[in-house]
Amino acid sequence: MNVYQLRKPTNTYDVIDLDIMEMAKQIVKNANEPMSDAIIRTVMSDVPQGNVTLTALSPRGFTCKHLERAKKQNYDINLYSSFLVLNKTAYTYLSAPLSEFGEFINLKTDGDKLYLFNPLTFAQEDLSLTEKAYLDGYEDGLKSLAFDKEDVRNKLIFKSKLQSGLSLYCTDDFKELVNDNNLSGLVFNTDLLTYF
Repeated sequence: MNVYQLRKPTNTYDVIDLDIMEMAKQIVKNANEPMSDAIIRTVMSDVPQGNVTLTALSPRGFTCKHLERAKKQNYDINLYSSFLVLNKTAYTYLSAPLSEFGEFINLKTDGDKLYLFNPLTFAQEDLSLTEKAYLDGYEDGLKSLAFDKEDVRNKLIFKSKLQSGLSLYCTDDFKELVNDNNLSGLVFNTDLLTYF
């Protein structure tokens, strides 16, 4: 079973205008709480690391703009930070199979129906094949990353604790699901640590 890092196609535009600060603003507005460092830290750190769900923070979803350049690209699935943004077609095909691996959050946009998928599943890294990188004696990311084959066998999509939940990974099963349904917008990279 192959594992892939999910990447955007070259020259892809951001699909929505919902950044971490805007998420935090909407969360505090919906909760009637003042903005605080704790809320920002929760959205920046706890959400990607799977310590808290977005549905718990913002049960009604988020309001954002579907950016014009991305509309023209018209991808079915868009990688957006450590999330996926799905259009209605992708949601129809992927919502049931992905539901056990994360949560879907409604995005209220200027007319287009979009869904934010927040992956909540982590895979166990194969520590015998994963190597940390060091710079001047200090830990500086990873030189190599591999996942335990038995652990990922039944997972479609997942994150890595060693990568702080900031990158998305998948198996052949997810790749086939995307390809079999002719969904566009993702690149499946066998280099698990690439940034490009």
